Amino acid sequence: MKIQHILMALVVMFLFGSSYPIGKIGVNNISALAFVTLRVGIMAIVLLPFLRIETLKSINFKYVIFFTIAMGFIVYPMIYLSLKYSVSTSGIIILMQCSIPTGVLMSAFFLKEKVSFQRWLMIGFVILGVVIVGFDPLIIQEPIGMIFAIIGGLGYAFASLFSKYLEKENALDVNAWMAIITFPFIATLTLILEPDAINQIITMDQTTLIMAIYSGLALSCVAQIGMFWLYKHYDVQKVLPLYSLFPIFGILLTIIILDEYLTDYIIIGSLIVISGNYILQKTK
Repeated sequence: MKIQHILMALVVMFLFGSSYPIGKIGVNNISALAFVTLRVGIMAIVLLPFLRIETLKSINFKYVIFFTIAMGFIVYPMIYLSLKYSVSTSGIIILMQCSIPTGVLMSAFFLKEKVSFQRWLMIGFVILGVVIVGFDPLIIQEPIGMIFAIIGGLGYAFASLFSKYLEKENALDVNAWMAIITFPFIATLTLILEPDAINQIITMDQTTLIMAIYSGLALSCVAQIGMFWLYKHYDVQKVLPLYSLFPIFGILLTIIILDEYLTDYIIIGSLIVISGNYILQKTK
């Protein structure tokens, strides 16, 4: 990778890592779906000026829809639902790493990117680490949070795949469409499932509002678009393993911001997952 791309990747991974402790603070005060609605709403407002109507006529617009479904309707809700229904934020961060081996497998199947025997071994190694984290007592006591995290990880693998199909499209335009399409559906779903969501948002404290604005701007409008930009230059198999960096940032920030402690399961599983993903990146 070029040095400027490495620096971009580091910024993006730091921001992605920060999304979990930031999100945990947010969903501690309002519901997960209400927080998702706020994040997507802020993203839609900021990116609306970059939306291009002519994209509707593009042959790739179907991939914009697929990307929207994966990111807007699966990843976003699952991240915050997993944080809402889990005690261990660090555990959720590692469980979400199932997106990496899944993404590599999808790129091999759909994009015909080659997966060597050594990479298959590393994929199995990473999955082993995810399984170990899944047996952590803090995770087991809230299995619904674990399920949401794994679904979110799979959703992100699909989103990464569709990002590759959209590598020639404008990242701001694609993400603007994603936010504009997602917002009314997520908002409606939130109001149906949680009639008091509007009251939650109106009465939320300043901290929750700041967390929502940070998520909508720094995460959705900077990190997500930055990652999209990286997909324009590198294969999915090259970019996805960089995600081994974001759990490092995420866990460190979780310890600092939330004062969480790491269990033996999370430490061992994290070492396996992070090292496995690092080797996966280096292995051809």
